[in-house]
Amino acid sequence: MPIAEGAEFAGYRIVRRLGSGGMGEVYLVQHPRLPRLEALKVLPANVSADPEFRQRFEREADVAASLWHPHIVSVHDRGEHDGQLWITMDYVDGTDVVRLLRERYPGGMPANEALEIISAVAEALDYAYERQLLHRDVKPANILVAESRSARRIALADFGIAKMANETHGLTATNMTIGSVAYAAPEQLTGAHLDGRADQYALACTAFHMLTGRPPFADQNPAAVIGKQLSEPPPPLGGLRPDLVSMEPVLARAMAKDPVQRFGSCREFAAALRLGASRPGQNRWRPPARLRPHSRRPRRHPRRRRPRHRHPRHRRPGFRRGPTRRGRRTAHRRRGWRPSWASGSRLCWRWSWSCSSVSA
Repeated sequence: MPIAEGAEFAGYRIVRRLGSGGMGEVYLVQHPRLPRLEALKVLPANVSADPEFRQRFEREADVAASLWHPHIVSVHDRGEHDGQLWITMDYVDGTDVVRLLRERYPGGMPANEALEIISAVAEALDYAYERQLLHRDVKPANILVAESRSARRIALADFGIAKMANETHGLTATNMTIGSVAYAAPEQLTGAHLDGRADQYALACTAFHMLTGRPPFADQNPAAVIGKQLSEPPPPLGGLRPDLVSMEPVLARAMAKDPVQRFGSCREFAAALRLGASRPGQNRWRPPARLRPHSRRPRRHPRRRRPRHRHPRHRRPGFRRGPTRRGRRTAHRRRGWRPSWASGSRLCWRWSWSCSSVSA
């Protein structure tokens, strides 16, 4: 049951309801002691009694509280009130990407604005993965954008199903009921081992949604969406946005079914996407050398080339080089000269009458 406006919950005064997420409802509340507004997330009573969901909710607070990044929503406090678990976090006075697409860009965002959001989320995901944390629920609804006159803040929210990168047990049976299957990686749908490339896949699906206005695998039936995620290749971006055809190979690589074929990090994916956007009209993209593993070819031993001119005077215009030794020998024979050793050990050329008479 929603909490009424003006009521108090765990010492916080409810201002209004902001929305509902996968694990509860979110309210805008007034801090009991500080003059600031915060976002209060409350888990329903029937779910709070479930030990598995209670473990998940408590871990969300612990995981999110250990992160501090300008593009991650920070956690302030957590607790329990009347059998309901709650957590308070930063209030981002803005909107999410889903509402932004619906109200401003129904056909897809401009490339520069989408790249700004993707780069910010990529920084946040790599920051969390460097601390052995996975988000596992990256989607447009969890990306918040707050605009003001001086600055623009982009924040990734809802680490509700965040997971330690080295965690291999527990809390796997209900992941897909909470996370969004339209953006989940194939290895996440099949229960395989996960790493940072799973969040990269979800970020690539989110980027496709932001650029085209629709998810890459859209269907009313969740089972059909799962089947497409596991078997079908990603739809071509150029079919919906011909002006962004140069970014199509980048998205195809980040949305590869095999995690080994994806980029090494979300930062590399964002950098490649920016590079592809800088080359409009080119559908053949090749990553730069710093993004290609083993990109340098083995160098051959440099062949020692003989200098073309041995002396600077040979470069003078109109100067003609003299004949070689072989050329001089041929010229002497044509004139009737024959080699002779009469002058000692040095080879000399003498006139031969027989040779001249034969030639005559």
